[in-house]
Amino acid sequence: MARTSLVALGAVLVIGGGAAIGYGVTRKASGGLSPQASEAMTASLSGLDGDVKAARATVKERAATLAALLPVQAAVSTDANTAKDMLERGELQFRPQQGEVIELGQVKGDKPAVLLVQPEGGVHSTHSGTAGSFAELMGDKLVITEVVTVTPKEAADIKAGYVTVSRPLDLKAAIDRLAAAGVSGTIDLGGQTRTIGTPDPKATAQPMTVPSLPDIKIAVAVPPKSGGMMVPALAGGSAAAAVGLILVVMGLAGGRRRTEPALLASPPTQAPGATTGMSATVAAGTPSPVTDANSSISPSDLGPGAMIGRWEIIRRLGSGGMADVYLARARGDAGFEKTVAVKVMHPHLARIPRAVDHFLDEARLAALIHHPNVVAIQDLGKIGNDYVIVMEYVDGVDLDRLLSSARAAQRPVPLDVALGILCRICDGLNAAHKAIAPDGKALEIVHRDVKAANVLVSKQGGVKVVDFGIAKATQQAHQTIAGETKGTPSMMAPEQRVGDVVDVRADVYSVAAVAFEILTGHNVNLDLAALAHLGIENWPHLPTPSSLRPQLPVELDSMLLTAMSYEREKRPADCAALEAAFEGVMKKYNLNATDKDIGRWVASELAKMPANQTDATAATAMT
Repeated sequence: MARTSLVALGAVLVIGGGAAIGYGVTRKASGGLSPQASEAMTASLSGLDGDVKAARATVKERAATLAALLPVQAAVSTDANTAKDMLERGELQFRPQQGEVIELGQVKGDKPAVLLVQPEGGVHSTHSGTAGSFAELMGDKLVITEVVTVTPKEAADIKAGYVTVSRPLDLKAAIDRLAAAGVSGTIDLGGQTRTIGTPDPKATAQPMTVPSLPDIKIAVAVPPKSGGMMVPALAGGSAAAAVGLILVVMGLAGGRRRTEPALLASPPTQAPGATTGMSATVAAGTPSPVTDANSSISPSDLGPGAMIGRWEIIRRLGSGGMADVYLARARGDAGFEKTVAVKVMHPHLARIPRAVDHFLDEARLAALIHHPNVVAIQDLGKIGNDYVIVMEYVDGVDLDRLLSSARAAQRPVPLDVALGILCRICDGLNAAHKAIAPDGKALEIVHRDVKAANVLVSKQGGVKVVDFGIAKATQQAHQTIAGETKGTPSMMAPEQRVGDVVDVRADVYSVAAVAFEILTGHNVNLDLAALAHLGIENWPHLPTPSSLRPQLPVELDSMLLTAMSYEREKRPADCAALEAAFEGVMKKYNLNATDKDIGRWVASELAKMPANQTDATAATAMT
């Protein structure tokens, strides 16, 4: 009976002590960051990091483009009145985006002199004349600035010219959200401070970081924690439970001499690789990239086996300035399987309407082009907060890698193969130029970034033009802002390089530049900004192709150099006319190249390339 009393008393103490421990553990301590505040802080820092990256990329590209324009280079050699006159006459086509400030100036001695600020009255940058990337805190705004040096023309007294592009990021909404969630602290950058909420003077400052902006200092005020009744409850409960446990053991120990050992209840079985919780069992495995919490694709989760919508990831293929690209497959009934390339827009760009317009236009325009020499767009959608383009997968490699491999080994591309590839490029681009909208109107699509890297060649000899990310059409969601020149400067027609309106003859120019590379085995760099000192006479300042490769038909000399004329009126009218010229040479010299011929050349080059350089998809080139 005594043993029974010991067990009963011990059980009471264990239960009572356990209740006290549970009270102490579950009692909410005052002070510290609440889960709501921590979540708001994490989300705000992540959002700010993405916004800073996007703003920096935008102002960097914008400033570099403006600095390369010939009118800008001329303007920095003048004075403020002349620069203003050039703006009014339309020579300087500055149209700042919302909140953006563009500044043009010059440096005489050690002091910068401002020539022009657009819009008028815009905030003057404190970094005028100093090339680089900067960030400043101005009240509720974080101003991202890029300063690029401009080489003045014929002005000995001017040390340098410069163009500055600034873009503000509004922090007020984020600061208000943090304050509403109970977060308080300070934001400091370059001696300028912005307070969040009302920090407790007794609080501890917890530093936070923004990876893309290491100079900014964010200190979150964490109030001291006070447990109240929590500590006594935990101490008393633990002591009572310990005494009770001893009494139970003593009581049971005495009885074991006369009884069989009690069998312990078997623990519930658990599936291998699973985590059991209070109300659910979650099977382990490849995490889904789309979660209920944020409805967003996490790049770190997109490993083999992960799902993007109905597409299963096989592996990651590459990453560019606008998107990541994955090899994926879709499976259906009866063993059906289709391999595709999936392009996922970077999350921080998905918050910028203009970037989204560019991304979606790529798919919209390319989806309207139906031709075997253009990569097919198979789907376009939004998964959670992320934009996705699904494209045809090309089992091969881009032309640039093939040419680089051949050039390094001094293996000239067979003439019939080279001309066959060029004819197919022209055919695909001509289909884009002649594409019709569903309403029957001509789209007048201009690719604007034709280069060897944007031409894919399959192992079967198929040739496909890819990446219409910066293509222009008469019907599209966005319009290019003056001075916002996109593309590859080394292959770009002069009128496109200076921000002028382009037509299909800009693509003719770029195809001719690709032709020069594939036929001669030499790289070309026709960047107008780099060659401006040579003038437009004898443009494009290239030797004749036959002087670099004597085996080439001499007809190709005038054909290519004319197609790369400075004045667009001198070039062939369109890619169909250029293709006809290539076909004329092939017919005259009895040349022919089937898909099998091209495929054999591709296979030969791939066999000589490292394995890690032979993978290409319908999205090898990123925008």
